[in-house]
Amino acid sequence: MKINTLGVLFFDHFVNDFYSLFIPLFIPFLVSHLGINYFEASLLVAAVTVIGAVLQSPVGYWADRYRKRVGFIALGFLFYALGAISLGLSTNFPLLFLSSILIGFATTTYHPQGTTLITAEFTRKGHALGVHGVGGQLGRFFSPVLIGFLVSRFEWRKSSIILSFPAIIAIFLSLWTLKEPEKRGEKGIAEAITFPIFLLILILGIRGTVFQGIVSFLPSFFITTGSSINTTGILTGIMLASGLLAQLLGGILGDKISKGKIIFSSLLGLSLLFFIFYLFMIQIAKGHLLGFGLLTFFLFAIGFCIFVTFPVGLALSAELSRGGKVGTSVGAVMGGGLVFPSVFLPVTGHLIDRFGFIEGFSLLLILSFVATLISLFYLKFDFPSR
Repeated sequence: MKINTLGVLFFDHFVNDFYSLFIPLFIPFLVSHLGINYFEASLLVAAVTVIGAVLQSPVGYWADRYRKRVGFIALGFLFYALGAISLGLSTNFPLLFLSSILIGFATTTYHPQGTTLITAEFTRKGHALGVHGVGGQLGRFFSPVLIGFLVSRFEWRKSSIILSFPAIIAIFLSLWTLKEPEKRGEKGIAEAITFPIFLLILILGIRGTVFQGIVSFLPSFFITTGSSINTTGILTGIMLASGLLAQLLGGILGDKISKGKIIFSSLLGLSLLFFIFYLFMIQIAKGHLLGFGLLTFFLFAIGFCIFVTFPVGLALSAELSRGGKVGTSVGAVMGGGLVFPSVFLPVTGHLIDRFGFIEGFSLLLILSFVATLISLFYLKFDFPSR
């Protein structure tokens, strides 16, 4: 039962996180073919994050309270399929926005419920969530590679519609194989938002803004500076592929050492590496060529520092939950953390439209250092492994 559950959720996480980058990776094609600007593109991404920010915790609470965790997981994949089809049929910004809304609803359902199903069965929660995280990371890795491959051989509309099929498969697989846990969550949402949870929301939310900003706008930066679609997809995929190692290692370490120390160390590494890469971006914008190997190294390292905190954050939010409301706490961390991207991504897009990519990415760089400073305060809690 445990192996079957983890295997199915591994696949479900693959599919879910494949779609988590769906809108950002289509931005270059939407800008060039439908004539939207980067501010409008950032609104599409922000719509997804705002819905996730508002609904993840309530959805997690409802799923816990009424024992509908598996049903919500399947419903989310239905929204992903509809969102992909809608994007492929879109001819203007309002229709694109509808697609973002559908995908936004889809993002609210999986992580709280998937985390609940895993933590209900496994005592080594960090390790299990690390393995589970590898599935999501594979989805993020294959997302830019597969989208780049399909668009280069078909066109972006057909590619988007074709990519609705993984979600359809996940619907039937989830309903057929996953079992609903017996435990029912207690009443009340507010009690789940403790100060440690709030601080975790703050730190991971800012980190998520940096991640979303890089993934949303770095492909467009590479394309506008002369890289091909396939090369851009490979470079983005390399950064995302780092999570295959980072999530597994983060989960294992989270069962052994302080989760606070892991979060601080990873954010400090992210800030320093991102600063060096930002200097490289300035040179690329001026027309200087940098070696593919150098870009690969820094993108892989930046991705590693981002993704190593994913299983640690999920495990910690589950451990800090009360009254059987794991989905509520995880939803609060995941959803609350989306508030920051919904605010700062449009600002980043506006800076890019007004001044250029370098100025836009400077905001993301500042935010990474802010998250590092806050996580230093977070070390005072020194949450141990459990």
